[in-house]
Amino acid sequence: MAFARVALAVPLRRLFDYKIQPDTQPQIGCRVLVPFGRNKVVGIVIDLTETSDFDNNKIKPIIEVLDRQALFSAELMKMKHWMVNYYLCPPGEVFVNLLPKRLKEGKPAKLLAETIWQTVEHADPVPTKAKQQFAMHQFLSQNGPTSESLLKQDGFSKQIINFLEKRGAIQPAEIDYSERKPVKITTPEVSLTEEQNIAIKEFRAVQGFATFLLEGVTGSGKTEVYMRLMADVLQNGQQVLILVPEIGLTPQTLQRFQARFNCEIVALHSELNDSERHNAWLKSQMGVARVIVGTRSAVMVPAPDLGLIILDEEHDASYKQLDGLRYNARDVAVKRAADNKCKVILGSATPALETVLNAKQNKYKHLKLTQRATATKVPKIEVLDIKHQPLKAGLCYGTIEAIKHHLSNNNQVLVFLNRRGYSPALICHECGWVCKCERCDNHFTFHKALRQIVCHHCGEAAPPPHQCHDCGSTQIVDVGIGTEQVFDWLNETFPEANAIRIDRDSVRRKGELENKLAAVAEGKHQLLVGTQMLAKGHHFPNLTLTVVVNLDSALYSADYRAAERMAQLLVQVAGRAGRSEKAGQVILQTHFPDHSYIQTLITQGYQKLQTKLLEERKQMMLPPYQYWTIIRLEAQMLEKVQQASQQIEHLFNQHIVKHYTNVELFAAMPAPKEKRAGRFRYLLVFQSDKRSMLNAAISQLVISLEQNQFSQQVRWTVDIDPQEFN
Repeated sequence: MAFARVALAVPLRRLFDYKIQPDTQPQIGCRVLVPFGRNKVVGIVIDLTETSDFDNNKIKPIIEVLDRQALFSAELMKMKHWMVNYYLCPPGEVFVNLLPKRLKEGKPAKLLAETIWQTVEHADPVPTKAKQQFAMHQFLSQNGPTSESLLKQDGFSKQIINFLEKRGAIQPAEIDYSERKPVKITTPEVSLTEEQNIAIKEFRAVQGFATFLLEGVTGSGKTEVYMRLMADVLQNGQQVLILVPEIGLTPQTLQRFQARFNCEIVALHSELNDSERHNAWLKSQMGVARVIVGTRSAVMVPAPDLGLIILDEEHDASYKQLDGLRYNARDVAVKRAADNKCKVILGSATPALETVLNAKQNKYKHLKLTQRATATKVPKIEVLDIKHQPLKAGLCYGTIEAIKHHLSNNNQVLVFLNRRGYSPALICHECGWVCKCERCDNHFTFHKALRQIVCHHCGEAAPPPHQCHDCGSTQIVDVGIGTEQVFDWLNETFPEANAIRIDRDSVRRKGELENKLAAVAEGKHQLLVGTQMLAKGHHFPNLTLTVVVNLDSALYSADYRAAERMAQLLVQVAGRAGRSEKAGQVILQTHFPDHSYIQTLITQGYQKLQTKLLEERKQMMLPPYQYWTIIRLEAQMLEKVQQASQQIEHLFNQHIVKHYTNVELFAAMPAPKEKRAGRFRYLLVFQSDKRSMLNAAISQLVISLEQNQFSQQVRWTVDIDPQEFN
């Protein structure tokens, strides 16, 4: 072969041809160092060919082949090609940008040296008074040699490791990764419910590729079902990939799997440093890691022996990437399982409507867990009408009395409010001026602890104003409630409860979220105040009351998905209460207690609301009954983005729609938040009842747009199957 076609990390939807030097023969799927302009960049070889469409004399040679063997299997290369074609993105976004940073920089694809610790035989026992040292020694005794990075992920600091080494209780070990050791599985003490047994039996009865929707109420034991099925796969010498929506769920998930499976388990998420991510990625790629736990981007990590994919909380919106490569990890996971001829489980207490419809159409096999695994019942949602009631930090009298009652019984209480900061706006009490971000035309959120006003759209921050910009008055007051304000009031009202706040502002430092969750689990805090970081997956046995302060904005939102997400969030938050022997209580404060969505949810359950919402979507011809694509336009001048939207409308209606008759373009419209970060934004929404037809039409449109001059003045992006209408 004379030429290699290479994908580069550039925003161009094309590949680049390079000459192959006589002394080098790259493989498809390996990295190469190539010249690009005045720079040397790393790319991935996509194809080898004897001819090129370009002048041979102008084609530059490959500088260096960086890998002797391909980083990606043939199945994964096929999967990546599908992503490029389906999401209509530059090849470099898929083939290069999903690599760990060190590999993107051209560093060797070799494991970095890391210390592996093991216990020392016949050493003096570690005293139980040194609780953390004793716990780590016990962990190593049960799990065998463990890497330092995994010990840190499990909550053991470098200081604890050093103390144990000085005691002579642990020592470094050498592990031969080429030797594939059998997985040791701890026999679970938990007995399964009848529904769990039926779900496992139905899963095992299917051979080859299949997609399962495991719908189970909160606390029904979905994780136990996962682990029983994982054991089957691991005993067959295969790998398991588990995706979770939040980084905060990763340590808890890791701990449960480490307690059950004695094998190499790695985590992949954005809080890892470059070296940790490099090693975790390569351990998966080499087949060393038998269990891979990660967030969204882990869906594309190489795994040569992949036998099962599990997507926990599959409904979660965070599985959709909202910038760059706008893929949906749920859809990619299903496609990857199909290519690997393995099974995929989509687990949730509140599955997405798209997933529910696929199950109704028998594309997915539907497994249900309708009862909690323990004797406790799912707590019912009690609705409190807060109209005309005096509120203290957003809480009414009935809610405050309920909090007082549960705290007096030594139980934990979760107060949920999905709004960060102290208050969402500052206004002038004299003239009504609102403190707005000039770059976004959106009001600033007041953060009292930071002594700043922050725009939650572009990140702009400044000290709070002392005077009104319009009338000069110093009567600047905060309006609305945020988690910070609720926390301050509760901490002052119930000082003995040792309240704790968990939101994105309070867990900025690495490891801070894990430490706070561990403190809650140990019972150090009775009162929890937080956002949706606390809504899913966490298990607090002593938590008996959940208070949802306000979800009213979702009832009358312009986003057609708002009601679905409100219901999912409410059910997930409610599921944190009463998960152990103690009965749980859930209080929802609202101004609209008689709203049909709320009444359907609390009287008939989430499944009935699903049916209601699906019927509404069908009548209104909305996803999942129609397929959507959004082209987003951005420019610093409003006239430019308006002109570009008109050009695209004309181009589509005059040329493309003739060949794709059942693809429709809505009129171009401003985004709900028209100005963000100093740029004006417009949307063009395309829809069709045939996914393939829509994709083909948008593909043709993208080719035309790349040849159009306006694309140099207006930034445009394509979003296939959008989850956010913004």
